[in-house]
Amino acid sequence: MTSTTTRTARARHLEAVALELFAVRGFDAVTVDDLAAAGGVGRRTFFRYFPTKLDVVLGELDDALAALVLTLRSVPDDADPVAAAREAFLRINAYADDDVPVLRRRLRLIETVPEVAARAAVRYAAWERAVADDAASRWGCAVSDLRPQVFARVVVAAMRGVFTTWLDSGPGDGALLRLLVGEAFDDLGRGFG
Repeated sequence: MTSTTTRTARARHLEAVALELFAVRGFDAVTVDDLAAAGGVGRRTFFRYFPTKLDVVLGELDDALAALVLTLRSVPDDADPVAAAREAFLRINAYADDDVPVLRRRLRLIETVPEVAARAAVRYAAWERAVADDAASRWGCAVSDLRPQVFARVVVAAMRGVFTTWLDSGPGDGALLRLLVGEAFDDLGRGFG
């Protein structure tokens, strides 16, 4: 989840407006027409950027997955999977202070709205596959082997735990988020190093 996504300025604006509206009125109470009007665009324009209102919340998870894969590929091949995943998750969780309020709203929706959480689980499964692929390559084993499968699920669960802890910490900033990511990998390293 990085602030340097492939989204256009208009899409980022629509996301910010939508996430604010969801925070104020609740996810289920907001319609696509409400989102389009609040964003200053027509309904058809809104759908050019987001196929559904769920995609307003979850689209950045797809961008983060792409960034995760690229970052894992950029870590030297001789790095162990824990070090590679640590580096990747630290990089994709480097948010500018201006991006933190939108991130907090997005994560709060993922944590509290069952429909959003269910769809996010599908996105997180793709993150697990990416981590498992990388770990298997680094360990020289099949991606279907137990070790990369368990490692990937633990890593993604740890990151979800980081997000929960960060949200519950009050007005935590991006630096605190990165600190928590580092702490989580310190703990994981003791078990998977």
